[in-house]
Amino acid sequence: MTIRCYSGPNLPEMLMTPTVARLMWEWRAGYQPALAAVGAELSPRRRAVLKRASPPRLVFVVGEETLTRFEARNPDPDTAAEQLRSLRDDACDRHVSVLLHPLTAPALPWPAGRFTVTTGADGRHTAFVETLGPSGLLIVRDPEHIEVYLTIFAALRRDSVSEDASLVRIAETLPARQTAAATVSGDRPGTPMRTVRG
Repeated sequence: MTIRCYSGPNLPEMLMTPTVARLMWEWRAGYQPALAAVGAELSPRRRAVLKRASPPRLVFVVGEETLTRFEARNPDPDTAAEQLRSLRDDACDRHVSVLLHPLTAPALPWPAGRFTVTTGADGRHTAFVETLGPSGLLIVRDPEHIEVYLTIFAALRRDSVSEDASLVRIAETLPARQTAAATVSGDRPGTPMRTVRG
């Protein structure tokens, strides 16, 4: 199984720490209460996908503005530091790719909001598209519309920083002692341990 996720200016929920996920759902409860109630309950299961014994292949495109908010120590220094450490650790996993989409990247065509496309072992695609309606989610299985989201995701990957460069950028947001712990001999200072792709 493969999961491709674009989260716009926010961090994908699967990459959120429990604290950040809780804060996010508390905020969304103000305008999507039904979705927030269900989302908060399912949040631990979504996070657990990353740590399965046989996890799916996960590719996340994350807006650079997301990183800069945590780098500015929002919502508070401890929460931000915990989230950045967790993001660094997740990005180092063999089955996970985190790509930063820079603020200077070209604008995306409509309907490039937040979405996730899953591909099962049978090759079938399903897109989960966030909406502003009460349900908060649109499920797409029509091949023609799926192709639109796959094309958009390919453009996002093309315009994003490379996986290694994204990992370096994430590591640079951490305090010096935490960044040093993720370096390996032969790399320049601040370069995190490289992930070997199978």
